[in-house]
Amino acid sequence: MTAPLTVVPAGSSQPAGTTACAPARRRRGARAAVVVLALAAGAALCGCSSPAVSSPAVSSSAVSPDGAPSPEGTGIGAWPTFLPSPTPDGLARGSATDPALSFPGSPVLADLGTGTVTVDVEGPSYPAGTPAGASQVACTFTVVFSDATTPVALGASRFDVLDHDGAVHPALPAPGTTVPPTLEPGTTVTLSLVSTVPSGEGLLRWAPDGTHQVAGSDYVAEPH
Repeated sequence: MTAPLTVVPAGSSQPAGTTACAPARRRRGARAAVVVLALAAGAALCGCSSPAVSSPAVSSSAVSPDGAPSPEGTGIGAWPTFLPSPTPDGLARGSATDPALSFPGSPVLADLGTGTVTVDVEGPSYPAGTPAGASQVACTFTVVFSDATTPVALGASRFDVLDHDGAVHPALPAPGTTVPPTLEPGTTVTLSLVSTVPSGEGLLRWAPDGTHQVAGSDYVAEPH
């Protein structure tokens, strides 16, 4: 069984037995806290009474000498005492046995067993003319792979979207684009993926071997 995807502050380890939970609806931009999300394709999602909490990524310049984030560096004032302090590198780390949950603009360092690669997601964006409040939304996600320490077989990868109702939708290359078969160390690959999903919150997931997800990016599809 694939491990549940959890919020992983950088440098920490995830305890076993975490309960899988549905994506919680929330206002756009409120990403300081997110809940545990199931990774298994087609798995049912359930309520959760004690969600895990994630910290936004911060650069080393945003960390004070004692290791805590500085108000000037984070740009949000004093760091709430109920949130775990982010580490200086600010990267969540994920693997097939301990997947990482992030959000657009906050990269994940994916451990592939043979090496690592950094994965960063932006989006979704919508086609011009998408009506506000549409129940189904054609989303485009931009996924950037970089800093690989080993060749990454992107051609064997699977991308999909888990929506807030627990349904799984394929995320496919945008028309006119392709996924290169391999990402070589020292190169950067940018993918454009499209998926039509219900309006609301969901999770874009990446399984390097086509089966086991190592990283997911929380998003909100709400055209205005």
